[in-house]
Amino acid sequence: MVSYTLLLDLATLPEKPLGIYVPKMSLSGNVYVNGQLFGACERGQLKEVRCLHRPYLFTTPTTFWKLGQNEIRFEIFANGRQNNGLSSVTVGVIHALESRFYQWRYWLQVDLVTGLTWLSGLLGVMALVVAVALRKGSVHLWFGLTSMANAFANSGVFMSRPPIDSEWFSWIVFASRFASGHLLILMFASFFDKLTPRIQWGVLAYTVLSVALIGLSGNNRLWVTVLYIPLLLTIICMPALLFYWTWKTRQVKHIFASIMMSLITVASSFDWLRFTGDSSFVGMYFIPYSYSGVLFMFGGMLLVLLAFALIRSQNQSAELELRVAERTDELNALHDRLLNTEIDRSRTQERQHMLQDMHDGFGSQLVIAKMMVEQNQMSQESLGRLLEESIGDLYLLVDTLGNSDNYLPNALVDFRFRTQQRLAGTPLKLHWNLEVEHAPEVSPEVVLQILRLVQEALNNALKHAKATNIHLEFTYDQVGGLLTVSVADDGVGIDSTVSIVGIVGIVGIVGIVGIVGQPVRGRGQKNMMARARAVGGRLSVSNSHLSLSSSQPGTLVQLLVPLPH
Repeated sequence: MVSYTLLLDLATLPEKPLGIYVPKMSLSGNVYVNGQLFGACERGQLKEVRCLHRPYLFTTPTTFWKLGQNEIRFEIFANGRQNNGLSSVTVGVIHALESRFYQWRYWLQVDLVTGLTWLSGLLGVMALVVAVALRKGSVHLWFGLTSMANAFANSGVFMSRPPIDSEWFSWIVFASRFASGHLLILMFASFFDKLTPRIQWGVLAYTVLSVALIGLSGNNRLWVTVLYIPLLLTIICMPALLFYWTWKTRQVKHIFASIMMSLITVASSFDWLRFTGDSSFVGMYFIPYSYSGVLFMFGGMLLVLLAFALIRSQNQSAELELRVAERTDELNALHDRLLNTEIDRSRTQERQHMLQDMHDGFGSQLVIAKMMVEQNQMSQESLGRLLEESIGDLYLLVDTLGNSDNYLPNALVDFRFRTQQRLAGTPLKLHWNLEVEHAPEVSPEVVLQILRLVQEALNNALKHAKATNIHLEFTYDQVGGLLTVSVADDGVGIDSTVSIVGIVGIVGIVGIVGIVGQPVRGRGQKNMMARARAVGGRLSVSNSHLSLSSSQPGTLVQLLVPLPH
């Protein structure tokens, strides 16, 4: 404890309370007037409070004063770690002292530093959030850590009654200020894209080791001075290095960063002289102002750069969306053109198939009939029957190839209607059994081949079988995926059994044809064999035994066609 005694002569007793203005007392102290304890700079024990970073204006009652000589005594709590003592003291009218000295100095030493600290700290928290979102060690991370360390260091300015032990609090203030300087170097290096892992981990290791030594030494002034020397030398050299990098990049943001670092270098040099005892006791440290101010400006610059980056990202996103939309329109137009081309090609193919079917079917029959009529080799009855078959074949071609929904039951209903109309004037009785409701879609080409085969079987029954009843069955086995087509009559029958086998499949699979028993002769049965092969089905021709008469064994034409599920 150190005591300072001041003597003041009063010619008259004061009518109003007098003020005692003290720009600085370090670390803390009590005030006595004429032996009476007026009070301390802050509440609490002197060794637990810190009064060195703010001015004080004590208001003393008139009863403390007397005529003549008055004694003002200060008991100052001091230690060997800091520059301790008492500044000059001014006694006078309270309002005059407050307006001339106290207000502006309190604002400068306390309010300004507190405001800058909170602003830079808030920007630091925002930067840490951005760094976490980016998930990488960016300049935002180092700025956020530097701002947090600076906030802890400045707590010694605006916090006069620490919530923890004063020794620990002093260590936190020293360590935070020390760490903030090294983090500041990493921040600027990262901003210029010059931060390498070796530099990063080397600086962090030196910082942690130094902070531990400061604590173990009890905040020894000599240790702190020695450990600060590398940091001070680096800060002195940093502006030149940053201006060199700026000269190479020619970027405006790097110019501002270099100027900011220069301000910190100047402030650090002045504060180093003050810390080593080579400056006025009353003078203020510039580091709290320069660090907080530079961090506030740097954080604002990062915020502006981030805003510009977001704007650029939005513009690029909008441009990309526009390009995607344009490309999508182009692809849609191309798709429409390809679709129209494919539709035209399909229509052309369909016309070609129709023409081919017409040529191979009733077209060739009509040509042969024309030649035979010209040569008087065809009777009128045969000609009428041929024309009737050709008309039926034409109807069949139109009905099947014009069926756009590929629904087999619809095609069979149309076929049944045409067939019944065609045979309405004949003694034949047709018996139909259609059980194909669950059949899958079948292409018109396959339906045409199946119905032509059935029509050929009907024609054979009309020409040769001498039948009175014809049973037509179309059934689909949903489990096995097999379509069974049967045409059975009660006519004269055949002499042998013909089995035509094809590999199970649909059009496009090569069929294997084999004939079991006596070969079948006749163009109609050969056509049926070809059509069964075309759909990958299995054709068999045998006696139906619909009639009990041995002279009328009947004929059964059966086609098995596998259909895809």
